[in-house]
Amino acid sequence: MTGQILSIDVGTTSMRGILYDEAGQPLATESVATPLVKHGDFIEQSAETFDDALLQIIRSLTKHAQPAALVLTAFRSAPALVDRDGKALTNFIMWQDTRNRAICERLLAQNDAVFQKTGAGINAVFTASKITWFKEETPALFEKAHKALIVPDYLMCRMTGEFHTDYTYGSRTSLMHIKDCAWDSELCALFSLPEDILADLIPQGSVYGHVLPSFAKESGLPEGIPVITAGGDQQCGALGLGALDASSLVINCGTGSFVIGQCDEPLLTSPAMICNVAAVRGKYILESNILSSAAALDWFLRELLPDLRCDGCPDLAAFNALAASVPPGACGVRCVPMFQGCGTRDWNPAARASFTSLNLTHTRAHLARALLEGIAAEITKSIRALPASLSSAPVASLGGGMTKSDLFAQILADMSGKELVRYDDGEATALGAFLSAAVTCGWYPDEKSAFAAVRGNAPHKRFTPDAANRALYDALLTETEEVYHALPGGTG
Repeated sequence: MTGQILSIDVGTTSMRGILYDEAGQPLATESVATPLVKHGDFIEQSAETFDDALLQIIRSLTKHAQPAALVLTAFRSAPALVDRDGKALTNFIMWQDTRNRAICERLLAQNDAVFQKTGAGINAVFTASKITWFKEETPALFEKAHKALIVPDYLMCRMTGEFHTDYTYGSRTSLMHIKDCAWDSELCALFSLPEDILADLIPQGSVYGHVLPSFAKESGLPEGIPVITAGGDQQCGALGLGALDASSLVINCGTGSFVIGQCDEPLLTSPAMICNVAAVRGKYILESNILSSAAALDWFLRELLPDLRCDGCPDLAAFNALAASVPPGACGVRCVPMFQGCGTRDWNPAARASFTSLNLTHTRAHLARALLEGIAAEITKSIRALPASLSSAPVASLGGGMTKSDLFAQILADMSGKELVRYDDGEATALGAFLSAAVTCGWYPDEKSAFAAVRGNAPHKRFTPDAANRALYDALLTETEEVYHALPGGTG
């Protein structure tokens, strides 16, 4: 097969498409916002929003070329109920929605058993308890449902008429045995779910199905081309940043932040780490997440710096200049950025954010720097929770929107003590999906060869730790941890 590959990257608040040529060079790009729907504590997204965004992107990009294949990656753990035609019966419950918290809490006695089977403890982010919420709170709709599909599988079903989910998404459900890559009947029973509500499992990098004549007519895609499931967004992001062996360390900072290392087999070392199936065939990843990164920055800009605008949008350059105007350590101001709870290292949805040690000499510039340092501190703590083979890696690759800030990248290098590499083009997730699809299409023998061919000599920038800030930032790490445990919702 030759030609172009259309890579679709479904993010939390936007969807992007990039049309790549055989050499992995982008030919055209299209992006559509997919704003969240919030009802009190509920955070949802409608199927129609995703449908419209997908069609808009495909129609735009197929004007440039007719792709030989389409590959899709997306955020994970956001289910909806669908009927036999794949039509959504509900909105999608988004990954950061914690309406299922009580369900998780009543199952915590089984946490160790779930961890040993799935590679992750019971938590409100993963899919299973969200589907249980549908069963308990919307029983009539659950009874009518054919399947519970997460967003990527809904979109690929829309294109192909098939009902599947790949191993990377299965490893984010609390229902798939991490070693066997099969649904586990005991886990389904624990969450009070019939196994037939789940889609069939297939390997990551598989052909999910082929474009239906009806969708081809609606979208402009060629009829019958393969639709490939590349795996979850963080797995693909790690692949796009070069996580190809057991010495690779990746930091991806978007709405939330993710610290990811690859391993050759499931490592069930600590519930503070998630072990998932990797985008690379036959491999696994260890992952730690920080729930609020760019989301916290967006809140700060919207609520505390509404005057920093450029062409109607938040002025990130002005924000970075403001934060850089105060010295490392923010003159004692500390931020614990747990705006949506604490992620993997403590699995504590009750945790809350704080700014502390303020006095009348401090300004919003101090708060701005403290926020960046607080996010970097959480990432560093997650790195240190990894097994030594990964946490001791001297170099890590950076991706995600927040890392476009040189100031934040340098703070993170200083805080973590690691040399950080940031590629100039800033792309990771959609590129990782392309690399997976290129292997599936037979363009390269494996992901390592594909990465070397496409990104081996790509321009990049390196951020080297400044040893002068090490003692200050070590103290900051200790202080912010003490604040976390002392606050209401902490575990002190």
